[in-house]
Amino acid sequence: MFHPKFLLVLSRALRSLGTPLIAFLLLNAPDLAGDVMNPVSFCNVLFLGNLCAALVVLSRFGWKSIWQDWQHLHHRVRLGLVINGCLAVILSALIFLALMDTSVTNTVLLGRLGPVIYALAGALFFRQRIMKAEWVGFSLIGGGVISLALQQNQFQFSQGDVLIIASAFVYALSAMVSKVLLSKASSLRVVVFTRNAFAALVFFAIAIQLFGPVHFIDIFSGQLWLIMLVYALFVIVISQFAWFSALKQLDSKTVARWTILSPIFGIVYAFVLNGERPSQIQGIALLIIMAGVLISSIRTTQPKGMPEGGENSLSAA
Repeated sequence: MFHPKFLLVLSRALRSLGTPLIAFLLLNAPDLAGDVMNPVSFCNVLFLGNLCAALVVLSRFGWKSIWQDWQHLHHRVRLGLVINGCLAVILSALIFLALMDTSVTNTVLLGRLGPVIYALAGALFFRQRIMKAEWVGFSLIGGGVISLALQQNQFQFSQGDVLIIASAFVYALSAMVSKVLLSKASSLRVVVFTRNAFAALVFFAIAIQLFGPVHFIDIFSGQLWLIMLVYALFVIVISQFAWFSALKQLDSKTVARWTILSPIFGIVYAFVLNGERPSQIQGIALLIIMAGVLISSIRTTQPKGMPEGGENSLSAA
């Protein structure tokens, strides 16, 4: 059994590959698809990615075990799974649309706001106490994120930056819903399967309604199908299993702290896949954000008998 903190870092290392890889597909899809024009679009890549992820989980565990898990769930938990799937759709859509207007590096750095919002929400809803060092660290992260967005656009938010900041709030809400669902003894396989299967259905319905069946013709061209299978297996399925397993065992503040490597992973992937080099402003913002993460990771001694929060406080909620 892997340590939950290792699973958390593994999930972020894999998930951080998602945004640079989607940007890579947007730039290089015609070459990968045999010179087919516009083979990657908003709906087909998100539909195919989630569909492949659901099929991977289905092939691993079988539909009978997943169906049995679903039948044993309380109707409120089922509703929560549906809501979780809706949040996955919104989160993926916001990031995809933002990549059309901003860089991967910006997306990675601005996305650091999500764990901070999750930690603050955990303190509010799960009764987890936030120490002074954590307040200072979270303030630096938030300040670094907002300063980056304003400085690069003459003190105005670009559309892409607004979408990424909005995705940070959706990320935090999704993480909270997932934490509550996992505390209700939902099996990881049914959580991961329903999240991706529902998201695939939603994206498919959107594409059929807006563009018709012809929208999906080119996505099966060339090497795109193989790339999407690899994307689904590692970036979605394995990262989600590791993420939900860690989320079930760790409190929100620990989750926020141990995502420290996410921006580094994302920026390295952006350089390797897309040739993006962080600008001076982005480099300064990264240093401020990393300083905030490090300061928020400083542990202070608590009085005996004072709970730190986490699974116990969540179970009582």
